[in-house]
Amino acid sequence: MNLGNHGEGLAKKYFESLGYELVAENFRFERAEIDLIFKDEAKKLLIFIEVKTRRNRAFGEPEESVTGKKQAQIIKSAEGFLMNDQNYNDYEKRFDVAAIMIENGEEKINHIINAF
Repeated sequence: MNLGNHGEGLAKKYFESLGYELVAENFRFERAEIDLIFKDEAKKLLIFIEVKTRRNRAFGEPEESVTGKKQAQIIKSAEGFLMNDQNYNDYEKRFDVAAIMIENGEEKINHIINAF
């Protein structure tokens, strides 16, 4: 399993542990993609999640790679998702980042709520 898939699996378990329900994984709209989409039915909240996983800090913290350009792609994908699925029109929407660092066999998730 590659690093990205492993990180997404960790993030999925983490968000499920918070009581969120998975709506979609690796949703694509045109060339844009969202890693995970979860919902909190009780709060009528839809969460679009970008997962970034690193083994070291040679290129900085994982969340630093969610640039303005990347954010625009995620937002575009979210808009595509919402156009295709009218069930979430009355939900609040939120963009989170799950920044995962795997060093020396230790996995840490930095959950950034409302990242952008």
